[in-house]
Amino acid sequence: MKKNIRKGFILLAACGLLQSCTKDFVAINTNPNAISAAAPQSLIAPALLNVLNTNLSRNMRINNELMQVTVTVNDALEIQRYEIRPSEAESTWSGWYVQLTNIRDIYQKAAEGQQKGYQTYQGISLILDAWVSSLITDMYGDVPYTDSNKGYSDNNLTPVFDKQADIYADIFRKLEEANTLLKGKVAVESTNLAMDPIFNSDPAKWQKFGNSLYLRLLLRIAHKSETNAVAKIKEILETNATEYPVMQSNAETAALYYTNVQPYMNPYFNSRDIDFNGSKGYSEFFINNLLDLSDPRLKIWATEATLGVYGGMQSGYKRGNVPEQQSTLLTSLKADSHMGNIMNYAELQFIIAECGLRGYAQVDASGAYLKGVNAAMEYWGLTAPTTYLTSEKVQLLSTDSDHAKLKKIHLQKYYAMLFTDFQQWYEYRRTQLLDLYKGPGLLNQGKMPVRLNYPTIVQSLNKVNYQDAVSRMGGDGINEKMWWQPSIN
Repeated sequence: MKKNIRKGFILLAACGLLQSCTKDFVAINTNPNAISAAAPQSLIAPALLNVLNTNLSRNMRINNELMQVTVTVNDALEIQRYEIRPSEAESTWSGWYVQLTNIRDIYQKAAEGQQKGYQTYQGISLILDAWVSSLITDMYGDVPYTDSNKGYSDNNLTPVFDKQADIYADIFRKLEEANTLLKGKVAVESTNLAMDPIFNSDPAKWQKFGNSLYLRLLLRIAHKSETNAVAKIKEILETNATEYPVMQSNAETAALYYTNVQPYMNPYFNSRDIDFNGSKGYSEFFINNLLDLSDPRLKIWATEATLGVYGGMQSGYKRGNVPEQQSTLLTSLKADSHMGNIMNYAELQFIIAECGLRGYAQVDASGAYLKGVNAAMEYWGLTAPTTYLTSEKVQLLSTDSDHAKLKKIHLQKYYAMLFTDFQQWYEYRRTQLLDLYKGPGLLNQGKMPVRLNYPTIVQSLNKVNYQDAVSRMGGDGINEKMWWQPSIN
């Protein structure tokens, strides 16, 4: 009995190999007269929900503390001081790898099947694979990829760690294949449409999301000249845009909009208010910039610190000097439908704006930026006031340097990506274009961490491959820069 339990634990924690497709979910949401476990469509929603639940949980605990969205009042939790305990690495590793098995099974089951629209499911699988694999490698660096998730098929419990450069190259291959599969716009069976809670199995919308994700990742490595990423950006946005359609509006945003009816529940819906916002408050950086911009989103995200007044907490405060909690998360966010964001239209427009400014493609950078600002407001049900759009603090002015314009783009992008897994952190690591405050109690020599360490269970159960990866990366600390990390002081 103990041997079986240990084997299962190895599969889950060390290699992310346990196949878990949320059986109750599938049973409730699959046609009882059809094949359930073998049907690719039955795996889409459980995989999405579980990945998004992992993302939101870790976003609130790690990303938001590092990126000065929130500040904890737990003096012993050091993340906001740039110190991260090794145990923090376990949850995302296991949560992502477990669902990667299901995502890859979608492709395999669709390839084996003969039903209408199965090539669409293959395209969906490849895009989800690219998304989750990018989250994993951008968090840890070199990771199991080619050999991962083969515990059942090949009995491989010690997968090799692929180099991050090779992982990115294969992610791009998958996104190319997905684009080819989905451009045929082959509809799935009408009875299966609702099995996809993101795009209702619409191949055109999945194709646009896949290419938008492609741009996110291409921009992340565009400074690596050997990748030819800039040439691909130019092809997608300029020279061959009809072959690579991207999202055109918020209606094509990749998000799971929580209905708060089972199974599509905001994971915080049933939590106590004190568990949701009692141990944290918004940071000075987060609140002060919203106040400085007169941003209308402040009122739908934050409580008042005192009557009519919003305030933030100092991030990176000295141990023993816990600041008074001020504005914090509105409890209405526990039921909000917008916290299941994967990639929204606003983010895409800010990507296009940056590509235009950097000369990667001949596009209207100012126009894309303005679309992004408007779309970010609309995503949260608001309309950007004219005074906001014409403010010198928001507009890209002709007198602004390109660097100043990029700073404005990335501040708006920061707010557009609120509650979106670790994208704020990943983008800050790439650009450092946010003027984050430096608190007096920062640890880690005041350096923003650039990765999480590998989980300790992986270190012991896949020791040879772990040590090989660590030797390539120069260590397994939170400061070891990964392949795409720019050299920015």
